[in-house]
Amino acid sequence: MKELLLKNAKIVLKDRVIEGDILTADGIIRDIINKKSPVKAETLEVENSIDLDGKYVVPGFIDVHIHGSNGADAMDGTVEALKTISSYIATKGTTKFLATTLTSSKEELINVLKIAADLQDKEIDGATIFGVHMEGPYFDIEYKGAQNEKYMKPATEKEIKDYLDVKPGLVKMMSLSPHTEQSIETVKFLKENGVIVSVGHSAAKFNDVMKAVDAGLSHSTHTFNGMRGINHREPGVAGAVLISDKINAEVIFDKIHIHPEIVRLMIKAKGTDKVVCITDAMAATGLPNGDYKLGELDVYVKDGEARLKSNDSLAGSVLTMDKAFKHVIELGYPIYEAVKLTSTNAAIEFGLNAGAIEVGKEADFTVLDDSYNVDMTIVNGNIKYQR
Repeated sequence: MKELLLKNAKIVLKDRVIEGDILTADGIIRDIINKKSPVKAETLEVENSIDLDGKYVVPGFIDVHIHGSNGADAMDGTVEALKTISSYIATKGTTKFLATTLTSSKEELINVLKIAADLQDKEIDGATIFGVHMEGPYFDIEYKGAQNEKYMKPATEKEIKDYLDVKPGLVKMMSLSPHTEQSIETVKFLKENGVIVSVGHSAAKFNDVMKAVDAGLSHSTHTFNGMRGINHREPGVAGAVLISDKINAEVIFDKIHIHPEIVRLMIKAKGTDKVVCITDAMAATGLPNGDYKLGELDVYVKDGEARLKSNDSLAGSVLTMDKAFKHVIELGYPIYEAVKLTSTNAAIEFGLNAGAIEVGKEADFTVLDDSYNVDMTIVNGNIKYQR
């Protein structure tokens, strides 16, 4: 049995912070010892123990919408690219992620799915790839953003079945625009096949989205970005997302894609249980200013912003989950609420045995100093990064 003992930590639980130790064995949390408990805590000693000297331990961050980082993109279609992303984001506290595709040709998408299938849930050098988020190609050109319009098309069940057949359980989420009657049937088909359906890059109207919710849609792709906004006579996609209790709302909290006070508005409307921080990071994440690619599109990065050269639209981000976590805390939310937005909510939505520090959960942890900088990242009880 492989054991790891994390000693003298500030352990962030669902609704409070305690001082104590965490024992893991074979990648699972086996015991949590509260040092301030009125019952005298047992002193544990195992061969592999680390004294954290009062640092915070939070559940590892989970990113369900990330394209790339450190020069690699999921659309590169190689094992090396996915491993590069995995290793880099582990240095920023992420322990699980969905490799996210772009609107592209069917051949390219099938290839990327096959590569991801071979790495799904495997032990690699960084964060675990627990599946794929297919962002497109079934979008509305009016709200294409940095998606390639030449590959956009109406959805067909036959084509989607080809994607799902690459490996059952690989495609965890698909982003699409529910602006036609056919797209409502697509939502039903995906829901029946265990795929979370997300509204994104969409000119749909409020009633279209609510019909899609009735059909099984339950997620919103980078809320407020790439969608019909709120108007007092037509609440649009964004209005439907805020109003429906059945929708989990993504947010790119880099303070560029969305104003912090709009994030506060989202949380007030949705509650801290229904907002999910994501990065939407692209290959330039972690690299200097310069020229890069997002799929086939040319992108430049300057001062923390990634934009298309063609029309200056935002093109993903260079955000990392540790920064999103800090930004939630800067809004005034306690650390255990920030954990919901960066880990717990995604874990619950995707049925992962993670996202909370509880006995029986997977031993995925991010260790933070008092300034919330990542000091260590642990995946399945194994140290993947140490500052």
